[in-house]
Amino acid sequence: MARDGGSRLTAVCFLASYIWLSCSLQRHSLIDQPRLSSFLLLFISGTVAFVASLFSKWLPGADGRFDSEAVLKGMQSSLPHRPRRFHIPCIIFLIVFRLEIIHRIMREFQCATEGIEAFLPVLLAAHEFFSHRTAQTVSDDLEDMWGNPLEDFKNWLISSPITLLFTTLFFSYGVFMVGDFTTRSTYFCSTLLNQSSFTALIQWLGVIIDAVILIMLWRVLSWARTTKSRLRTLGGILVLASVGVSFLWMATRVSQHQEIIGHHPFRGIGSLYFFDVSSTALLLSTLIISTALWICDSTVLEPTATATFTSGFIASIQNVLLIGTYQQTSAGQPLTVLFVISVGFILFTYANNMRWVIIFKRVFLMLLLISIFITSAIFAAVRSRHLDRHPVDDLVYKNRVEADRWLRHATVSTTLKLAVSEYKDRHQGRDPPPNFDKWFEYAQQRKSVVIDRFDQVERDILPFWGMKQRKIREGLEILKGLPDIGIITIADGKASHNQPSDPVQKVVLDEAVSMISTFVQHLPDMSIAINLKERPRILVPWDDIHRLIMAGSKSRFQLLPYRSRRGHGDDPKLAEGNPIDVSKAVLGSVAQPYVSPKKFRQLEALACPPGSAARGGVHWDVRDFCSSCVKPHSEGQFLQDWEMFLDPCHQPDIFNLHDLHTTPHLHDLHQDLLPLFSRSKTDSFNDILIPLIQPVNHERDEMGFSQKKDIVFWQGDAKDSQIVTPQSLLGGHRHRLVHLANNASAVDEVSMLLGTKVNGKDKFRYEETRVKDANGPLPFEFSFTNAEPCEDANCQLLQQEFGFKEPARALDNRYIMLLDTVDGPPPDLLPTLRSNSVPVLSSIFREWYTERLMPWVHFVPIDLRYHALHSTMAYFIGLKNRGSINGRPQLTEGRQEDARWIAEQGRKWADKAIRREDMEVYMFRLLLEWGRVIDENRDNLGFVL
Repeated sequence: MARDGGSRLTAVCFLASYIWLSCSLQRHSLIDQPRLSSFLLLFISGTVAFVASLFSKWLPGADGRFDSEAVLKGMQSSLPHRPRRFHIPCIIFLIVFRLEIIHRIMREFQCATEGIEAFLPVLLAAHEFFSHRTAQTVSDDLEDMWGNPLEDFKNWLISSPITLLFTTLFFSYGVFMVGDFTTRSTYFCSTLLNQSSFTALIQWLGVIIDAVILIMLWRVLSWARTTKSRLRTLGGILVLASVGVSFLWMATRVSQHQEIIGHHPFRGIGSLYFFDVSSTALLLSTLIISTALWICDSTVLEPTATATFTSGFIASIQNVLLIGTYQQTSAGQPLTVLFVISVGFILFTYANNMRWVIIFKRVFLMLLLISIFITSAIFAAVRSRHLDRHPVDDLVYKNRVEADRWLRHATVSTTLKLAVSEYKDRHQGRDPPPNFDKWFEYAQQRKSVVIDRFDQVERDILPFWGMKQRKIREGLEILKGLPDIGIITIADGKASHNQPSDPVQKVVLDEAVSMISTFVQHLPDMSIAINLKERPRILVPWDDIHRLIMAGSKSRFQLLPYRSRRGHGDDPKLAEGNPIDVSKAVLGSVAQPYVSPKKFRQLEALACPPGSAARGGVHWDVRDFCSSCVKPHSEGQFLQDWEMFLDPCHQPDIFNLHDLHTTPHLHDLHQDLLPLFSRSKTDSFNDILIPLIQPVNHERDEMGFSQKKDIVFWQGDAKDSQIVTPQSLLGGHRHRLVHLANNASAVDEVSMLLGTKVNGKDKFRYEETRVKDANGPLPFEFSFTNAEPCEDANCQLLQQEFGFKEPARALDNRYIMLLDTVDGPPPDLLPTLRSNSVPVLSSIFREWYTERLMPWVHFVPIDLRYHALHSTMAYFIGLKNRGSINGRPQLTEGRQEDARWIAEQGRKWADKAIRREDMEVYMFRLLLEWGRVIDENRDNLGFVL
């Protein structure tokens, strides 16, 4: 590249925008609307290029290449061949075609081969090789026919185009090898639905088209006279390409029916999308303009090779830093790749005669890369890859201590006076609700071990303190008119319901009324709406919930004592302290009876706070494992913080890995805060959790732990999959589990924590293992079953992809995997907790008792991504005498006593804290709190001794 400061500034802008754009596109809302996004980005970029041409005198090369004295004097020029007339239309067509290829690859990204784009510089170097023109120099000096052969060979080696080609191939292959170290997601590529070979083919076609576009653009812009004309030509190409993309976008919009029934637009989606469009367009404009200026000053190969090297080098350093973890089990491989990339690029700079790389001199860059490689080698050498203790040992111990601490905090109060004092301490000085003494007596009579800890009740009701009571009643009236909503009415000391026609729903309401009837005389008159479907329905944007909480906090916490407040109940000054009517902007919108998975994921992102990973954009990379998503709630490979795991806001990849997110929402979904009580919900939803008894008969487990089969068991009914989309088939939590155990390909790998001997001592280290080899020693039995013949297409698709097995009894096995249904939590969680088997739980849902369960004490937690499934179960089951892994017999002994202990702890705790009596105590407390919130005089209500 040129040595002047302006050209180096252009290169800096190119590299900065490239890195920023690469990082920001990992999660983006633009991905959900690819053609519209492409049109807007191209159009804005073209417009920016036109505007930049007005300020061309401040940009590098403003005087134009043809004004240089070098050309005028007839010296060698770096100009490419003169462009043909068809070049510009061809570039426009190829840009549109290339974008369509990208869209096609994105639809089956799980089948895409990583790193193919690294060979783009090789194609450009091949073009230079075949179009190389030997420089013709004119000299009056006689040629020295007996020159130094070594010097001649050195000059030929440096200037030969074949050297450029091989050095480019060398470091490009190193960048390609970086992809081998990327951990893959369990989102799988189906041999039935997908065409992996075709996806790879169009990937190569796309790279070839990239090379053709760059070469043609280089020829067109290089022969433009000035920077101003170059930018205007570039702007015209981009705008015309955007027009072509817009035609495709409009054609697809016409051919497809509207996904959303109803005219109401979702709140927040439009503003988020257009912010992403604007910010990305500015970055893309900077990248395109700086690329155009750079290639006109040198060749098209130089910026492309620099970008490829940068991507590979950064990824290699990240792999080196991961040495010793489950993500990078080998020390030698990432160092080898780093060496190949660094040496290859240095050789490339000599072959391409690059004395400067961005702002660094070539010699300085070489010394910098050498020092980085030496530092990396030292780091890899001293980084211990062995663990003295198995992480699960520590997790079991820590959570056992945490369970004891939780129970002590939940049972502080032994007298009513202590209970009132503890309540006020935990609720910022607020008095307990009226009839709190009756509840305390009721809880003691039922021997409830939880007296003081009802955090879930507080979280659920908290936003309603910010709504006026009139708005809450209006919300209830809206719910009364919706299908699958049960209404329980409490009046004159009696409870009743609205008698739904569905017998199953009627049983659920009968059980709820039966529980309420044991304490109904202590409740104020009220009506509550019960969601009789599994899937929650209230999904309010975080901004609205935050405003409601802030509004409610202004009036909840008053410093006047209760007796003083009671005497001023009608004081107009106190009435002015009621919550602001923030719900005017919230209520009144139209509910959506059908929401596509794409829109549903966007709505869930809006339910997360600003700045969270989910709010930042859509996680579209379904092929690769998202390590940043699991890090906050994990200790190494294992799930540590269950409460944080249930929060989807730091893990946007989870929206591609569960049937709840990958299937359409077929029930009314509300972005308004309505007072709806549901059995379960995810942390995104704002339903109020309530204990509901499902009308299912569960047999009692009479078999002891030692009598059970040493098998990890899960079996699901195919009829539960009413809708199977391509996303749910390949990314659904149940389908991925069955595929992992039964249909893994020969190239699928998983990281396992295996035992080893070091100096005679037992150690553990992570090793990369083929999934098929890892499945061999572990007794996994995961399958679908179907009692009826397959008649619909969904059932037939499941049968072809996974096959069906005969139904089996889950409680005959020591380890029972508990997976969510499409719409709700595992239906067998409580029966398994009460059995002698170990619950192995993987769920994203909360129920009323979720806060009472402790992972690694009452159940074995498994991350929804299943990346630690093999290591976790190998800890309990053991690998010794079960065959070889990675070519050697394993030494890991099974910890069956730990498994037995977890099964016992879960059973004892369920019989102690999750009984029917505990459901009644929870519901009594919940309805006392709710009765105060809906009272017109709620800020002055409270129980005081």
